[in-house]
Amino acid sequence: MTHILMLTLVYGPDTVSTANMMTDIANGLSDNGHKVTVLTSVPHYNPSKEVLDNQVMRSSWRKPFTESIEHGVRVLRVFMPPKRHKIWARAFDYIIFQALTTILAVSKVARPDVVFVTSPPITLGISGILISWLRGGRFVYDVRELWPDVPVRMGLFRNPLLVKFVYWLEDFVYKKTVAISTIARSFNNTLIERGVPSKKLYFTPNFVDVDFIMPSKSKNEFSSVHGLNNKFVVLYAGNVGLTQGLEILLEVANSFTDNDSIQFVVVGDGAARNSLEAALTNTKLNNFRMLPFQPVSIVNSMYAASDVCIVPLRSGFSYDTVPSKIYTAMAAGRPVLASAETDSETAMLLNESSAGVCVEPESAGALIEAITSLYEHPTHVVDMGDNGRKWIEKYYSRSVVINAYDEMVREISA
Repeated sequence: MTHILMLTLVYGPDTVSTANMMTDIANGLSDNGHKVTVLTSVPHYNPSKEVLDNQVMRSSWRKPFTESIEHGVRVLRVFMPPKRHKIWARAFDYIIFQALTTILAVSKVARPDVVFVTSPPITLGISGILISWLRGGRFVYDVRELWPDVPVRMGLFRNPLLVKFVYWLEDFVYKKTVAISTIARSFNNTLIERGVPSKKLYFTPNFVDVDFIMPSKSKNEFSSVHGLNNKFVVLYAGNVGLTQGLEILLEVANSFTDNDSIQFVVVGDGAARNSLEAALTNTKLNNFRMLPFQPVSIVNSMYAASDVCIVPLRSGFSYDTVPSKIYTAMAAGRPVLASAETDSETAMLLNESSAGVCVEPESAGALIEAITSLYEHPTHVVDMGDNGRKWIEKYYSRSVVINAYDEMVREISA
């Protein structure tokens, strides 16, 4: 039995997709016979009232951590304030999180065989290195997006010395690993170009619980409540962040105002939500609505109520991330319309599965043309949805990807 110490900024019942992934990975590895200990934060990303009322999910400066056993996994949670959008405030929270979790790893956790750290932020890699050095255990780094590529591309890091430092930090973390798992084949190619030995790299993509997310009837509780029955619904569900450039959807929706059958729905929260809402109020759109994050129990109905799931990305960002919402939409039997470069993981996934359409980024015209074509060819929409479901079941189901993580752990700890 391998003792795996997992360090992750978010974990269930937090609602962000990475939290769901990390919870499933921990539970899956535990089911496969490993001893798993998780170091994480208390829920701070849109937690529900029920979660906040749970004493296990609450901590403070006076009570900096909690401990529980969940699905056979030991979970240690440290204090974390609700997610803040100011970059300096979030950076401060990360520093406190890393300090507390490193102290817990040294003082409260038995010697691990594997120290498994998921990014972002890449600074968690430093904690992984310290824990591996102080407590032993082979350091494995899980790359969910190429960082610092994302903040550099967004212009958040502009000082040349700072940019040089963060890339040095990235290189340092990679060199200290015994293995690196990534969610995209294109990530592996990029890391090899940056000097990472290919023998270190493992492909462990995002996945879906196909027993929970599945094709179902479009007329349901969600569609009825929001007046979407008998409509052609273009859905965006997930983080309303800076990398998506969701303002383009307002321009796209404006071109369909004469067709009441086509409706646009954005569900989620994030750093760009306020600006998107402000832009929406300056329009007269009657076919565009924004909704908050939905309870987990509603997610399947939400995707079922859609006809196409849209995943816009700003130019260049498809090289740095693969939105997990793509896999969820495919599992729900809904085609995906993505804005991404043709040589990105997103484009490769949609092309090889025949589960959607990929258009050039930041092109309202390309999105309008694609939506029009999908609306006018409903049988093609159904076929792409069916293709996506089959592809997920074969290659990206929870069981398939958990087995990939299990094989990696057993190989590096042998």
